[in-house]
Formats: sequence, C-alpha cells, structure tokens
Amino acid sequence: MMRRTSINRRGKKVKAWDACRARLKKRFEAAGITTCEVCGTDSFLSFAHSKKRRHIQGDELSECALLCIPCHQIAEVLPHAEMAALIRNIIATRDVTI
Repeated sequence: MMRRTSINRRGKKVKAWDACRARLKKRFEAAGITTCEVCGTDSFLSFAHSKKRRHIQGDELSECALLCIPCHQIAEVLPHAEMAALIRNIIATRDVTI
C-alpha cells in the first residue's frame, strides 16, 4: 500500500508574498493610503501588481497599488502592458512615497 505524503500548500512564492504583504500593509497605512487608489472605496481592498504574479521576480512584489476588488478585476483583464502602465501611473501620481 502506498503511503500518502502531505501536500506543501504554501510554496516559496506564497511565503514571500505573505511577508511582503505584511510590510506593505504597514507602509500603506503609515502613508495614509487606506482606500482604493482609483475610486476611493474603503472596503474589499487588495494589492494590484504591475505584472501578473507568475511573472514577478524579486523586488517587483512591492510594485503595487491598493485597489478595491472591482477596480482590481478591471486592471487584471487589461493586456500586460496596459496593466503595468496603469499601476505604474498610480504609483507615480501618489502624493506620498511608500
């Protein structure tokens, strides 16, 4: 009889993102960014990256904007170049540095 092994549900990328997200949450809150950076909604917020997470490497994890789920979904369906331009534009036009 074969013995089943446990599944590693959290890989290196997930662990790296969890650590980065914890730092980003503190930095965004300290900078006063607590609402969607597109529409201003203050509920159901998430970090939207300039690239799809499967294409992110190294420090690119912190290149993100705080968006509500509807705005995040709109950004996600854009072509890669447009999504990157949108997120980078949001970052460039912030009044504060994160």
